[in-house]
Amino acid sequence: MRCVPLAHRRNAGLIILSVLLFSFLFSHSALGTEGDVIINYPPDRTVMEFDLLSISLTVSPGSASSITVYVNGDKKLEFSPDSRFACFSVPLKTGMNIIDIMAMKNEQPIDKKSIRVFRRSDLQSMYQKPPPGFQKDYFHGSDRSLCSPCHTLQPGENDKKPVSIAAFPAEAVKGLSPSEAATSTCYSCHKSLTARPFIHGPSAVWSCLSCHEPLSEPAYSVKKPDTKLCFGCHLEQKEKWYSKKFLHGPFNTGKCAICHSPHASDYPYNLFMNTWDLCVGCHIDKGSGLHIVQGYINAQYHPTRGKPDPLRKGQELTCASCHDPHAADNSKLWRLNVGSGFQLCMACHGN
Repeated sequence: MRCVPLAHRRNAGLIILSVLLFSFLFSHSALGTEGDVIINYPPDRTVMEFDLLSISLTVSPGSASSITVYVNGDKKLEFSPDSRFACFSVPLKTGMNIIDIMAMKNEQPIDKKSIRVFRRSDLQSMYQKPPPGFQKDYFHGSDRSLCSPCHTLQPGENDKKPVSIAAFPAEAVKGLSPSEAATSTCYSCHKSLTARPFIHGPSAVWSCLSCHEPLSEPAYSVKKPDTKLCFGCHLEQKEKWYSKKFLHGPFNTGKCAICHSPHASDYPYNLFMNTWDLCVGCHIDKGSGLHIVQGYINAQYHPTRGKPDPLRKGQELTCASCHDPHAADNSKLWRLNVGSGFQLCMACHGN
């Protein structure tokens, strides 16, 4: 056996000790102990369907003076924790989202936690399937005893109200006051869902059980396809659209929530985005600027947005100016009762 001089062994020991000490200081001083910030929900590699993510943290008392939340590198939230638990919501973009949570003490980082969340969407093929290893995690499908001391996790009588708009006074349809809405057991966790200008009727009055089934599996799921649920209220639309000869694909497959948010939106008709962007998400070729005029002599461009709608005063020209997004008697889903493309053009250009 080869003998190693004592001095060399001492130097090697000091190097190993220094490496271990540096690793300890970096992981515990620079990034905090494991218990400084714990993400209770959601777990890493979660799949979400909508554009708001609820997050629950456990924060060790006295460990952090502030917590900053980043989504894909953009700062979305900063707050000073005032209790052991912190619950909040952040927006998600379609596709992969990296959520970074940074805990600070005396302006120095003490902990950082990160999770990956994939927001899927049927609007674009690239976002329809999550990456390998990602899966949905249904909050109400698991034991949440950590939350129950502060939150009521069982529905109450105020969580289902008459769904007919006629059953409410006009001012109620615009949304309940915070004190009235707080009577819903869902409000304290999900109030961010309605913090937008266009609110779906049941959401406006916090009648969550009008759509969500408490005894379903997973709990609080909704009926599928969407039309089974939506046409329980939208009876006139059902009768009108099913009387047409041609149905738009998403509507024909019963997927109302591809285009419409069931809770609230920044856009009229509760659309997930403005009409043009929504349509071009699937009909990519129609966004080239040549739609309508392509193939005609000397025709270079016809607007499909950004101009006043000649037939709908006060509204912007969009895809829906010419096409019905649900159903029509023409195979091209023209919204006007015309027999040819020329007649459609003449509706605006007849004079």
